[in-house]
Amino acid sequence: HILEHYILFRGTEQRTGEEIGRDIRAHGAYFNAHTSHDLATFELSLPSEYAEFALQNQKEILFQLNITQEELDKEKQIILEELSQIQDDPLKHSTALIYQNLFQNHPYQRPIYGKKEVIEGASAEKIQKFYDNYFVPANCALAMVGDFIIEEMEEQIEALFGMLENKGF
Repeated sequence: HILEHYILFRGTEQRTGEEIGRDIRAHGAYFNAHTSHDLATFELSLPSEYAEFALQNQKEILFQLNITQEELDKEKQIILEELSQIQDDPLKHSTALIYQNLFQNHPYQRPIYGKKEVIEGASAEKIQKFYDNYFVPANCALAMVGDFIIEEMEEQIEALFGMLENKGF
């Protein structure tokens, strides 16, 4: 969950988080992300004439992340505040408790939003290692919906994403 936030808001090797947000809004886009037990989803909805921008943006934020301790510490505070809010949300809190009891000794037992002590102890080095191992093309799927010619979109996607290498395990 903390990596999802970092990817969405903290910047890459080319642009800061503020620049990414500004560029996305300049294209009339809506952007968000979601984390579940099995995957993280990054969505970008915008007019189809900006499809090339969308593809380039998603490639950059997903595969060219710039993790710094300073930016991670800022994001950790936001995540810790979210954790406090979950304690005050009966549905989210009870769902987490159900998973903890229903899936004992299974990864689903772990809360999606994380544990306070784990988040507080997260370092840029640890997050970078996780990112390098798991945020690789082989673990990703891309879905595009819009009024474009499928063959042309496939060519754009292949040209932009086809040369990415898996750098993990």
